Amino acid sequence: MRTDPDHIGDDRRDPDVTVLGTGITATSLAVILARHGLRVLLLGEHDTSGSEPGEMTLPCTSFLYEVIAERFRVPEIALLADAGRVGRELSYNCGVQRTLGFVHHHEGAGHRRADSLQFNIPSEHGESRFYRPDLDAWMLAAAVGYGARVRQRVGVDKAVAEDDRVRLTLTSGEEIRTRFVVDTGGPDSAVARALGAERVSGGTGTRVIGAHAVGVRPYERVAPVLKGSHPWSQGTLHHVFDGGWIQVGHFRNGSGTPAGSALATVTLSLDAARFPRQGTDGWEEILARAARHPAVAAQLADAQPMFCWTADSGQWHASRTVGDRMLLLDGSALGGDPVLGRDLYTSAQLVYSAASDILAAARDDDWSAGRFRYLERLQHGMADRQDRLVDAALTASSHPALWSATARVWLLGTMFDALSLKRSAKTMASGAAEAALTSLRADPATGVCHETLPEYRELLDFTLAACRDTAEGRATARQSADRIFVRLRNEPMVPPIYGFGDPTDREYVLTTPQRVRTLLWARKEAPPGVLRLVRPYGARGGGKDLGHDD
Repeated sequence: MRTDPDHIGDDRRDPDVTVLGTGITATSLAVILARHGLRVLLLGEHDTSGSEPGEMTLPCTSFLYEVIAERFRVPEIALLADAGRVGRELSYNCGVQRTLGFVHHHEGAGHRRADSLQFNIPSEHGESRFYRPDLDAWMLAAAVGYGARVRQRVGVDKAVAEDDRVRLTLTSGEEIRTRFVVDTGGPDSAVARALGAERVSGGTGTRVIGAHAVGVRPYERVAPVLKGSHPWSQGTLHHVFDGGWIQVGHFRNGSGTPAGSALATVTLSLDAARFPRQGTDGWEEILARAARHPAVAAQLADAQPMFCWTADSGQWHASRTVGDRMLLLDGSALGGDPVLGRDLYTSAQLVYSAASDILAAARDDDWSAGRFRYLERLQHGMADRQDRLVDAALTASSHPALWSATARVWLLGTMFDALSLKRSAKTMASGAAEAALTSLRADPATGVCHETLPEYRELLDFTLAACRDTAEGRATARQSADRIFVRLRNEPMVPPIYGFGDPTDREYVLTTPQRVRTLLWARKEAPPGVLRLVRPYGARGGGKDLGHDD
């Protein structure tokens, strides 16, 4: 294998599939396609892995990685679902994701336990915080190992679909011909222009400023950890304030509270309408916002940035994402705030769906736009779902009770998503592939590729509508929060594993007795759809809970 950084791989024939971009979506897709015998070319314009959104996994993300690995026989992607193996085999720089913390702040006031919420993540293998430069490089190497070619520092000026090929003209003037092109590199690309795709703005949206920094103080040194919970630094902490939030996550945190020299990620999201860009340095704006809240300021008091990145485009999606022999995917098709772990989960869904459709198209030698309409509708559904979630989050940020209620509904959804995908993984592993594949081709309008509970979709719609009522002045934040909590208390599908409807229950730690109680509830009281998801999971969920089983 040649090691020329601009031209790796020996096959000089026209590629079957050319993938623009070298982030996790592009490289994972390349691994699968090359593994199944397609000639794949990856074109990377510039190194963006340090500023790529998407660092944390959730159980639903990891179960989907397991599904992808089983379906396409790619063990490299299965490794992403196991935090222990990630730290040992992928990169020591990666971290663990054991908790999701939320602390609401009022300007000038210190930390208040009553305004905090900590959700300890039940996980079979543990969840990860990926250090993206290492993750993307590792997956790129796996793609090359399966035979993909890679060219770095290559830009595409023009894309033209011809009868049997797509002709790509590079910035150097060189031309490449390929049977199909997948663009993951970003918005407003040559492929987007060829499709006539325009950016469509979503809801209110946020301005996002991200940074990797050293010297970020673990928050447990600022404020006490909730009883029975992991340290705040063992996961992602959301500092919420009226009009936005700051997310903090630590790398190299697997063995306990990380050292001050360990790298951390800090991401500020601000309501774009209320807080337009002032032209200040990104890190300065993060510190200025933190200074309004003493506990946040204390956490960042000694922090020094390594680099910053900004995203002012808010919520958006491409008006068109497919054409004959062309596909816009992930970062070229939709974008927005990375709140609530959307990015890697979205990426995994799109990799699964795109790999399925591309392999089928290659088998039939049919690369027409119609083969990829599902992906277009799915990405539009994802964009709509994220628009509504971000708008609701911005409204909920105005009041601690409304934020707590809205966050609980979202957390409940991630649990049902994980159960649904776990069921699909078990079904696929048992040999019932057809049933598993059907469950992973769900209504794209829902914004997810897998089956979801109708009852949960109704609860989510109710919650988003309650937030909208507050935003439009039909209800106060307290009134909307009370309505959501009442619905959570009375909703038959909500399991008794945590006080979702009790605003005073601020920490969730899953134990074996809670599992047993939930299984008994599922058999006697749960709606049929919930029973179908919970029953196969078992009293111990098929794995360990990072030390939280009794």
